[in-house]
Amino acid sequence: MDPTALVEAVVEEVVCPICMTFLREPMSIDCGHSFCHSCLSELWDFPGEPQNWGYTCPLCRAPAQLRNLSPNWQLASVVEKVRLLRLHLGMGPKGDVCERHGEQPKVFCKDDGLVMCEACSRSPEHEAHSVMPVEDVAWEYKWKLHEALEHLKKEQEEAWKLVRENELLTGRYELKPESRVSYGSFRNTGDY
Repeated sequence: MDPTALVEAVVEEVVCPICMTFLREPMSIDCGHSFCHSCLSELWDFPGEPQNWGYTCPLCRAPAQLRNLSPNWQLASVVEKVRLLRLHLGMGPKGDVCERHGEQPKVFCKDDGLVMCEACSRSPEHEAHSVMPVEDVAWEYKWKLHEALEHLKKEQEEAWKLVRENELLTGRYELKPESRVSYGSFRNTGDY
């Protein structure tokens, strides 16, 4: 396998699935996935006091608890080594700067759905497009995601309520054998 292709394959493993750049201060959650500390704190909007409910993994949707968050120092070390290896091979940084202008991407083009540097946003191909700061777009999408998740939580609660009602109506929710009493055995005791 070509060394650069191998490095790129490793790079995919050390990129945050939220911001799509090298992991910064990687944090592992209950399911084993890792994300940038800042990405998780923005996504979950960490409260002052740790809560133990309502958080899910952005990738697999497994439940996660803030108290179980832990820094992944070993992964942070691997990320730094991969970053240095890319630079040593002349591959440049991944996702941190624009390949054309060497600037950090700070602008989102709504027309093309691309994150770009300010110089790219002023280029002829984007100058007439609707662009806005990445932070504003992130908050907009975070809010939309939050609303969608709230809606899904309500639907999930309603679905579980219907499942429980259905189980009760169809007799699937049975009493434990030791708590069942048949009418015949009760009548034979003469205690009625």
